Amino acid sequence: VPHPHHCVPRVLRALEAALALEEEDGDVPAPDMVEHQVDTRRKQKLLLSQLRVLRLLLGVIENPGLPPAPASLREAVAQARGRWRELKSEYGGALGALKEAVPPTLTQLGRGRQLLQRLQGVLGARTQQQEELQVKVREATKRREQLLQRVQERRQERLSRQEALRSQREAVAR
Repeated sequence: VPHPHHCVPRVLRALEAALALEEEDGDVPAPDMVEHQVDTRRKQKLLLSQLRVLRLLLGVIENPGLPPAPASLREAVAQARGRWRELKSEYGGALGALKEAVPPTLTQLGRGRQLLQRLQGVLGARTQQQEELQVKVREATKRREQLLQRVQERRQERLSRQEALRSQREAVAR
């Protein structure tokens, strides 16, 4: 690729020739037009590469702590491809590990659900037994209180009778 400064005089001559021809019959000859298009494309590529360099430099200025960008676009593409392969490999490994881990995990989850259902059944039965036992305890407590009350009433009656007998004996003894 010739240096851009060497191309400028040649391009100017070609442009002057093309303009002169255009003035003559209003049409630019095909070979001149092709050369102009090729030259324009070359300049666009050069400008694009300069813009890329400028963008990299601005990136370095804005973010000085970041690692330096690759020197060329090919290097950047190669690095990106390498990183993509690494990520793809990591993803494949993680996916493989997940595929291996999922069936045993699903089996364990099924067992856990079965165990949970059994435990819920046992808990329900125990809860019902506890409620029945509490009812029986309340009934037994009520019967005991009634029995104690009757025993106290009879004792009171007996004490009252004994007191009455003692009073009668004292009265008879006088």
